[in-house]
Amino acid sequence: MTWYSNSSHTTQRGLSLIELMIAITLGFIVVAAVGYLYLGSRQSFRTTDNLARMQENARYALDTMARDIRMAGSLGCTNLIEAAPTLGSPVPAALVPAPTNAIAVVGGDVGTNPPGVPAATVPRVAGDALSIWGAQGSSVTLASIAAGNNPYAYKANDILAVVTCRPPADAPPTAILREAPAPLTALPGSPTNEVMKFDRFAYYIGINPGNRRALYRNSINDGLAELVEGVEDMQIMYGVDTNPTPDRVADVYQTASAVADWTRVVSVRINLLMTSPDDNLAIGAQTYRIDTDDDGIQDVVVAADRRLYQTFSTTIGIRNRLQ
Repeated sequence: MTWYSNSSHTTQRGLSLIELMIAITLGFIVVAAVGYLYLGSRQSFRTTDNLARMQENARYALDTMARDIRMAGSLGCTNLIEAAPTLGSPVPAALVPAPTNAIAVVGGDVGTNPPGVPAATVPRVAGDALSIWGAQGSSVTLASIAAGNNPYAYKANDILAVVTCRPPADAPPTAILREAPAPLTALPGSPTNEVMKFDRFAYYIGINPGNRRALYRNSINDGLAELVEGVEDMQIMYGVDTNPTPDRVADVYQTASAVADWTRVVSVRINLLMTSPDDNLAIGAQTYRIDTDDDGIQDVVVAADRRLYQTFSTTIGIRNRLQ
């Protein structure tokens, strides 16, 4: 006889409620950890990228300004000290007021615009400003121009310096600043005269189309152009030779308003305050140092936002003024 039991043995399948809750909790922890790492790496990337862009913009701005400042006062084979320039007829309107025989740079503190800083279009909104005069690039002889050569693409109304590099014995070099005629072959002068493009560059801070502060460069020949954005402030000091007998060595650095004689300026010290393109990068508002009241002393400033701020500085000697 076979007996059958009414009791049956069942096997549990799947997860219990407690195990399911533990699994879900662990999943949340893993997702949160991955999200935290992602957000951290993303913020780190944003910070690194913004720092790199700030540094690149500052490097380009300072390199461009340094190139123009080094050549300030140059007239190719001579300079504004040795060859007092005269203005051709008709007088180029862009050169009024005209550079004198020794002025290569002129600066302006807040509220004072040196020549070349526009009052309209893109007006100056902050920081110091700087104007620089000098010949640019290489030269070509007037004889070559008369023969129809124009290797540097001079065009009508460009400001040109026509320089006598080989004057008669015991005579100083001479220079005439005039607008390029049309045709260029009508440019007057001796066949041995050297011809170079002459320009005045004005550097200042304005507001760009993106509503951010930017460094602008205004050129007589090339017009107004934005160099880099993110330049929050620009402070400039001038190395002045104060020796009673000029020795062409900077004895003191002064603000523009303190410079009594611009012919004694032999070097320029620039401080650019750069800011990052993006906001909300710093944990809190940054503190930075820059001269805010043109007294030559750096002030401590607390930023009004959470952008990154960094000051970049350089000192440039004016080649035609140094020993």
